[in-house]
Amino acid sequence: MLEQKIYSLEEAGRKTNLSAEILHSFCEHNLIPGIQPGTAKPRFDEYDLQWIKVLNSLKHCRMNNAEIAKYATLFAQGSKTIPERKAMLAAKAQELEAEIYDLQSSLDFISYRQQYYDRILEQDIDGAAEVLLESDMCMF
Repeated sequence: MLEQKIYSLEEAGRKTNLSAEILHSFCEHNLIPGIQPGTAKPRFDEYDLQWIKVLNSLKHCRMNNAEIAKYATLFAQGSKTIPERKAMLAAKAQELEAEIYDLQSSLDFISYRQQYYDRILEQDIDGAAEVLLESDMCMF
């Protein structure tokens, strides 16, 4: 039988490309099953490392610790919670899509303004004559 490799906080950080501070935060927020918050020197196995990668992905999806904790709790309850986890991810996807829309609108505004300024500079128009608030130039 193969012996299960156990990793220190620092080793786990290197294996997952995360800082010890982030891993410590995951532990303190009780996001890693089997590791009690406040554990001075937590130890991680391969399963923990895979779970940490999932946690990191959820963080990159802009889930907060409370959302991740709920997801982790549901995950620990097994496949019967798949519909609820799927719904959580769908809600987060909608939030991200709305954020992407807002960011794209902001980029569009900046691009429009830059093109506007380019036209002014190309035509050597006096900046004092520029109309600052044209209705078609305002995005919000």
